[in-house]
Amino acid sequence: MTAHCNNWAVSRSWVSRILTRKRTSYFLRRCPSRSSTSSAGSQPDETFLAKELQTGSKISWLRKDLSVVLVNPQIPQNTGTIARTCAATGVGLHLVGPLGFEIDNSRLKRAGLDYWPYVTVKIHNSWQDFNSFWSEQQGQKRLLAFSKAGTCHYATPGLYKAGDWLLFGAETTGLPQETYDSVTESGGEVVRVPIVETHVRSLNLAVSQGIGLYEAMRQLDGPHS
Repeated sequence: MTAHCNNWAVSRSWVSRILTRKRTSYFLRRCPSRSSTSSAGSQPDETFLAKELQTGSKISWLRKDLSVVLVNPQIPQNTGTIARTCAATGVGLHLVGPLGFEIDNSRLKRAGLDYWPYVTVKIHNSWQDFNSFWSEQQGQKRLLAFSKAGTCHYATPGLYKAGDWLLFGAETTGLPQETYDSVTESGGEVVRVPIVETHVRSLNLAVSQGIGLYEAMRQLDGPHS
């Protein structure tokens, strides 16, 4: 099982502000109002947040064996839709910058509807930052990159293992070369979702992510879980 970052519990009213803080991860969920949080228009009480972190606040349905990583995503609606899928599956979401939008973009929030409070999100400023973070995680882990250039079919039996981190690139340019180097070093694979390219260049990012994530879950959990 792969170890993931700790997550902080904050009230829903702080979601849009908290997501802009790019060097810290939070678990966003509905919480009762706390007297230790600051009034509207100011930042939440850091002492309260630190206390929540130290107590090891956890959610039982958060998966520890899979993670989704978006590298340089450009379209906020896609990221919002992917966040909704992550909420539906209990899978952590990592956003690797530079991003093509502000994290509090209205289209991003609209695509995620009211599910943002149930998504575990960590934002990394660059691939180097993410790779350093990933390297520090304990336990079994691999990077799997999804790309048109992949040589491994996404539904290959036995492809996915507990501890896999599923990488998806920008809508316009795909994954940068440095990610492929990291995938090779991790013992991972470059995976493709086949399409008929006569009239279509590629699948929508959110569609590709959904296909890959659910196939990984099917293989790890079985078809009827």
